[in-house]
Amino acid sequence: MTVDLSKNAQTENKETAITNIAIRFGIIGGLTSILVSLILYLLGMQLESWTKWISTGIMVAAIIVGLKMCAIANEGKHTSFGYLFGQGMIITLILSAITILYFLLHISIIEPDFIDKTLDVSRNQMSDKGLSQEQIDNAITLSKKFMSPGIMVLFSLLGMLFMGAIASLIGTFIYKNNK
Repeated sequence: MTVDLSKNAQTENKETAITNIAIRFGIIGGLTSILVSLILYLLGMQLESWTKWISTGIMVAAIIVGLKMCAIANEGKHTSFGYLFGQGMIITLILSAITILYFLLHISIIEPDFIDKTLDVSRNQMSDKGLSQEQIDNAITLSKKFMSPGIMVLFSLLGMLFMGAIASLIGTFIYKNNK
C-alpha cells in the first residue's frame, strides 16, 4: 500500500495559502478601520452617530473580498460551506482583535476623555429631544455603568462577531463552489 504524500502536501499548502488570505484580509480590514478612525478623530467627527457604519462597512468589505480571494485560490475545486465560512470568521476575529486593541489604546492614550465626551453627546441629544433634567441624569447614570472599557470591549466584540457571522454567511453563499 502506497500513500501519495505529494497530493496531501499540495492540499495542505492550498489550505494554508487560503488561510493566509483570510489572515491578510483580517489585518487589512483592521488597519483600514484604524486609519479611518484616526482620520475621523483628527477631523473631530469620531462621535458622529453615522460614523459607526463606516467601520461596519469596512468589516463587511474585508470579509466579502477576502472570501472572494479564498474562492479564487480554490477555483476548480469543491469549496465547502463550513470551510469558507470559517475563513470569514478568521477575518472577523483578526479584524476584531486589531480594532479592539486600537480602541483600548485610543481611550487610554490618544483620547482619554473619550467616554466623557460620548456621555456629553448623549446628554445633548437627550436634551434636544426635550427630556427633563431628571430623565437625562437617570439615563446618563445608567449609561455610565455600560461605559467602562471592559463592558465596551465585550459589547463591541459581540457586535463584531455577529456582523462578521452575517457577512461570512452572505459571502459563503455567494462564493461557495459545489464542483
